[in-house]
Amino acid sequence: LSALEGKGEEEDLSEAEVAEVHGITSDIFSLSRLNANISWQQSRSLWLQEGDANSKYFHSVIASRRRGNAISSIQVDGVSLDGVQPIRQAVFTHFASHFKASTVERPGVENLQFSRLTPVEGGSLIKPFLVEEVKAAVWDCDSYKSPGPDGINFGFIKDLWPEMQADIMCFIAEFHRNGKLSKGLNSTFIALIPKVDSPQRLNDFRPISLVGSLYKILAKVLANRLRLVMGSVISESQTAFVKDRQILDGILIANEVVDEAHAIMGRMSFPVLWKKWIKECICTATASVLVNG
Repeated sequence: LSALEGKGEEEDLSEAEVAEVHGITSDIFSLSRLNANISWQQSRSLWLQEGDANSKYFHSVIASRRRGNAISSIQVDGVSLDGVQPIRQAVFTHFASHFKASTVERPGVENLQFSRLTPVEGGSLIKPFLVEEVKAAVWDCDSYKSPGPDGINFGFIKDLWPEMQADIMCFIAEFHRNGKLSKGLNSTFIALIPKVDSPQRLNDFRPISLVGSLYKILAKVLANRLRLVMGSVISESQTAFVKDRQILDGILIANEVVDEAHAIMGRMSFPVLWKKWIKECICTATASVLVNG
């Protein structure tokens, strides 16, 4: 480019040389934008949605975040732990105890009355997935959130949607057909974000789940379908997490977990295929906690 520009100052460039200058300039701009976007994604500067060519700024943000999120020591049962392995083991033990199922006896649902889905509503849950609803689920996700284990954010998927649509729909259709997720597809990273300055205990960190993009698309599609029928099985006294109902409307109503989701969905006349899908999504999930990673 420098040689062509220098030549252009001395004499007129040919049409081929002018086209070459334009091509090189376009390539440089594209690569510069790509480099800035990668740095910006790593910095997670959500307030700069247009990106920025000042990579020095982005790298300073990345370094600042890493320093702030790093765990150099931790207090566990009054004992200070230092070093990579002791801290990792403490984190593993802490989250393993939280994710394990408790052995308490749960009440049954046999004698409880539940609202039930109509056959039409049940059929709407398990009908073939459409491109339009999958695309709507993708566009409903923030383009610039930190990616999960697959390293892909939704800005990338949206930009390359024409090229990726067929593969994504193939995955969605395969799940509809056999109700199975490939190994590792439902893996999650758990990042530990400090809730306070100078955190000392694991409870001083907020765990943030980073889910893979394909699973997130699937979960979003299923959630959107479920949202359409939730009004039929959730009573008027249950207002939390139901669209167009305010949680403050039911502030005196206690919400209690009465049994496993599978048994409850059976009492609500959810289709067998739908229950299979939900069970697969729940039972195949794995999580890895990121410690200074």
